[in-house]
Amino acid sequence: MLVEDVEDFLVFEVEDTGERKRIEDVTPQMLQSILHSKQVLVILRKDLNRIYIWKGSASPVKKRFISSRVAMDIRENLHKSCKIVSIDQGDELQEFLDTFGLDSMPVSEVLEDMRYVRNSEKRGFHPAEAKILMSKIKTIKKETPIVPSKAKIEKLIPKISLSEDNKQNIIELLNTINEKIQKIIEILKGS
Repeated sequence: MLVEDVEDFLVFEVEDTGERKRIEDVTPQMLQSILHSKQVLVILRKDLNRIYIWKGSASPVKKRFISSRVAMDIRENLHKSCKIVSIDQGDELQEFLDTFGLDSMPVSEVLEDMRYVRNSEKRGFHPAEAKILMSKIKTIKKETPIVPSKAKIEKLIPKISLSEDNKQNIIELLNTINEKIQKIIEILKGS
């Protein structure tokens, strides 16, 4: 199929099998009426050089994952210059809403497998343990140097054959690094 032969507006539904099924006889004005929360659609707007992936809030993870591959396949075979834009129900880009004259769809249901799992929960790290850890971090004194003191550095440097200027540059660099680390610690203490 030649790119010139491709219609300006095409809509495909992503199926669980990974296949795409073209939804026939749909116009941009009808799009709002066919969107539902368990669906993933790939929408080509050739005239705008866009391929939108619309993901309903209760759509299966498998369909969401497959939709990227489907969109890339459409771009490769139908319109190579298109930009792929991902759209989540309830968090639609204004560009997408304006393009099709849509209203943002409220999220009324979400699949259980869509729940965000924190890394700490994956490792069995309890939130109370996180509070204890943060309190220990906050007890680090500002004066606690991360980098060895200037005297310790000066003891180490003579073992390296460097000019006095290079030694001073190294000392200044390490002191600057120490100051930056102290600033980072202060920022972490504040959070």
